Amino acid sequence: MPWFHATVVATVLAATVAVGIASAPLLVGVTAAAPKADRLPVMTSASGYVTIEARHDGVSILKRVQVMDSASTSAS
Repeated sequence: MPWFHATVVATVLAATVAVGIASAPLLVGVTAAAPKADRLPVMTSASGYVTIEARHDGVSILKRVQVMDSASTSAS
């Protein structure tokens, strides 16, 4: 049965090292290698925009759409 304990310890050690390597950029303050392109941009003022959410099985899709005011729609 010592092989079982050695397997558990090795798995825990490997998982700890993997999490440490993955979270190291967060601790150092370095940005990730690949930017997160799927995130909505942060705006200081979102007054001219509305966020639309579409939900499906286990997936939620957000879209930020610019709202057109009535003055610009009546001119066209």
